[in-house]
Amino acid sequence: MPEGMGAAQPRLLIEEWLPAAAIGVECMRERGSASALAPTTFLHVWWARRPLAASRAAVLASVLPADFPRETFERLLGFGRSGQELVAIRELMNTGVKVEGGFGAPRAFKAGLREKDVEVAHAAAARLWGHLPTVMDPMAGGGSIPLESARLGFPTLANEYNPVACSVLEATLDYSFRFGPRLAERARHWGRVWEKRVAERLGRLFPKETGATVHAYIFARTIPCPTTKHPTPLVPDWHLLKPKGGVAVVAVPVVDKAAGTWTTEIRKVGVGPGAVAAPPPRTYSKGKGISLFTGESIPADWIKAQAQQGRMGSALYAVALKTPQGLQFRPPLPGDLEALEAAEAQLAQWRADWEARNLIPTEEYPEVSSDPRPRVYGMKRWADMFSPRQLLGFGVLMEELHALRPTILAEEGEEMGEAVVHLLAFALDKLANWNCILSSWNVRAQTVRSLFDRHDFSFKVTFSELAPVVAGGGLAWALDNACSAFEDIAKLPHAEARQHMELSQGSAASLIHLADHSVDAIVVDPPYSDNVQYSELANFFYVWLKRSQGHRRPEWFSSLLSENTEEAVKNSARFRARFKTAKEAAAAAQAHYQALMTQVFTEARRVLRTEGVLTVMFTHKKQEAWEALFASLIEAGFTISATWPVMTEGAHSLHQAKKNAAQSTVILVARARAPNIGTGYFDAKMQADIKAAAERTAERLSAEGLNPVDQLVGSFGPAMAVFSAYDRVRTDTGEPVSVGAAIDIAADAVAGWRIRQLARGGLQDVEAEAQFALLCWATLRAAEFRFNEAKLLGHAVGMDVSALEQAGLITVKADKVNILSAAQRRREAPLREDEAQQLLFGWTPGESRRLKKADALKIHPRDPAFRTHLDKAQALALVYADAGGGAAGIGAAKSFALKHGIKAGDPTVRLIEALLNAAPPAVRREKTAVAAQFPEFRAWHAMLQPLFGITPPDWTEKGPDQRVLEFLSRPAATTEEDEAEIEEEDEAEDEEEEE
Repeated sequence: MPEGMGAAQPRLLIEEWLPAAAIGVECMRERGSASALAPTTFLHVWWARRPLAASRAAVLASVLPADFPRETFERLLGFGRSGQELVAIRELMNTGVKVEGGFGAPRAFKAGLREKDVEVAHAAAARLWGHLPTVMDPMAGGGSIPLESARLGFPTLANEYNPVACSVLEATLDYSFRFGPRLAERARHWGRVWEKRVAERLGRLFPKETGATVHAYIFARTIPCPTTKHPTPLVPDWHLLKPKGGVAVVAVPVVDKAAGTWTTEIRKVGVGPGAVAAPPPRTYSKGKGISLFTGESIPADWIKAQAQQGRMGSALYAVALKTPQGLQFRPPLPGDLEALEAAEAQLAQWRADWEARNLIPTEEYPEVSSDPRPRVYGMKRWADMFSPRQLLGFGVLMEELHALRPTILAEEGEEMGEAVVHLLAFALDKLANWNCILSSWNVRAQTVRSLFDRHDFSFKVTFSELAPVVAGGGLAWALDNACSAFEDIAKLPHAEARQHMELSQGSAASLIHLADHSVDAIVVDPPYSDNVQYSELANFFYVWLKRSQGHRRPEWFSSLLSENTEEAVKNSARFRARFKTAKEAAAAAQAHYQALMTQVFTEARRVLRTEGVLTVMFTHKKQEAWEALFASLIEAGFTISATWPVMTEGAHSLHQAKKNAAQSTVILVARARAPNIGTGYFDAKMQADIKAAAERTAERLSAEGLNPVDQLVGSFGPAMAVFSAYDRVRTDTGEPVSVGAAIDIAADAVAGWRIRQLARGGLQDVEAEAQFALLCWATLRAAEFRFNEAKLLGHAVGMDVSALEQAGLITVKADKVNILSAAQRRREAPLREDEAQQLLFGWTPGESRRLKKADALKIHPRDPAFRTHLDKAQALALVYADAGGGAAGIGAAKSFALKHGIKAGDPTVRLIEALLNAAPPAVRREKTAVAAQFPEFRAWHAMLQPLFGITPPDWTEKGPDQRVLEFLSRPAATTEEDEAEIEEEDEAEDEEEEE
């Protein structure tokens, strides 16, 4: 490393230590179920929020000295037990053991703060920085980072580009501290007044039920039948209810071909009076329709054309009712249809006036968008995302909110009054998300599914409508949900002393309101390439907030839609018109994203003190995304000093390893590089230093209990610490070296380290394909994983995913990669001797059987020879299975091993032993789906001792660790306030509200 690095930069706690595994446990507790989510989730939709637990850890560890007491730090994070205990209990739960009482402590984000601990932290931070350090998040989004900084009592700056997010931040960061829970109380009061005024105008359009309340109206989109021209519904599934293990309920269409009409009957599926044996045939699938009147197929292009010409309609076909006996359904009644007609007539009467007064969104949906589906299906304007009765309801809501505002301000005072109107506006936004023609009925959850249950504008051929004036539902539900969320945020424990908090709106690449070297710590969770198109999604709310909040924040809501010219995302659609191919447009979009991120980090370097710290939270498994992030940081003048992977999204339980769905946030720490460091050379020494740093990190992270994926990703930071110590890195011939080259070396080093842990004597003489299979099981611990994970591991052994697919080892479908079992790789017949020789020494298709190379690359236990050691190992397992296992299988396997020269110590046996060491619990257990799919593991386990004299790994299921039982017997370290917050861990997978 060049001289002078770090001379004026005292080491921070985050650069030396972080209880990453325990923070991951708390993040998963925070995300474990809908009831566990932080209240920020429910205040207003924003996407890709970071857990509060991880955000607090990143902030606090970035401003404390390296020698800060670790026990005090963990208490400040909200840990009710030591980090070691939290991890041990979580590991026990992951084995399927039900732990009574869960962790015996509240979730970290709810835990109280001991004021003495806060004082100790503030004093330590002040000694380190010379004052209480200022923390800034220049891309604050939903506000997790600045909220945790403010709760800890540090001066906090939050900047955000998008006005919708700014509105969320204002309520989260300002109102919660300034007004406290009383704001929720006043918003509820005025919400009831608002609701009453709306009900007086809309009540007649939503007929009341006797002995029940309407939960949802369920509609189908309709188009003219190409032959009869009658409106025919597009329904992909006629189910209204499809409970797990319960009785399904369907709507059965009844067609009157002569009249050109259709109605529905509500029936149960099964046996008994009135039941139908099976659901009705769908009338929509894969973009195509089927006419109820003629049975003809309706092309996708016809459907789109009808929609764009304004001929797509909708038809109510079921009503969901809440009754004392539970959820029930009925077909639409004449009163329902009359109310819909009356609402449409009323909208026609009021619409022109509303548009003139700017009460409903007349803005057009953008022609240039990554998601063109609204326009494709006839939604040219934002108002078109609502049915006539829905739009009528929102027009009345907005009109009455405007009319009520002067009264609210007069009685509450301007500051409190505007804050009340702000929360009421959030309730309107919430209702819009759950009550538009892109929201739908969830047949399993028995409720409405919101528009943003996914991060896009996917077209829905069936949709749901909420009645805004139903008691306890519609507007009342939205008001209660928004006010309760705010109240819970305001009640979150925080330091007694409130420090300065400032919110600004603008690009993070141009923080013109901040002086040079004025900020101590920047903690940021930047956008991840093309993961979320924030402005495109936020426009749905922008057009409503502009009308409900634009009077108060004209500087935020002065443009037609959200500004996006300086939005740091990869959006290929914005570049498509300039290039001939989509690939070229994607490359330009990626370059634009990386350039903006470089500008953001350059600006961060300007406003940071010389000894300041930049902490970046990054959640992405694409190597390209990592390369872009590192390249931007290096170009902006930073060097990486530490990385900490924190599991923030729940992985599969260890007894269900079909898929690897784990998602980790990597907390990356960077410092300003001294100016004019010069050029580093990518010589043998630098490469050795990168390799050593990666291996050391993987070993350390393994010892700290982090999973293998995190060990791999976590090695990138230390590798980049070596690489980023220079202004630029070149080869000895002067050619520039990319960040990717350093990442590949780090990945290769960690892969080699892991293989050495699993295989005595290593696997240097085993083919790359076999090493890849071993790494998949050892690192990803699942049979299915993401393409980019496969790409990363493939690079580590020197193979592309396409080569692995061609070798017949994996299948690739979209973003999913599946590793194939021995049975799936089995060929119908063995190779002939000449074919086997051709396979080994150069393949030429045989003339007689015309065997394709893809088939030749498969295996058969009677093949005369095998191309790889993995082929030989899998064939050995097939021989064992073909003989029926047991003693007969052992005998057949011995003969096979003798014939093919397989003996203890050779590469095939070392590979088998390594695979057994890598096997996740799911394949070890006899009665799991994954074990049934990959029986070769149990076959190898049975054969290892009798064939090769090697004791196999102990796969006996063990009881709870005595150490963990001792933890559970000890009371958690909680305050009196925490006792009420202790909840039993909910291990069920609740339906979560999408962020």
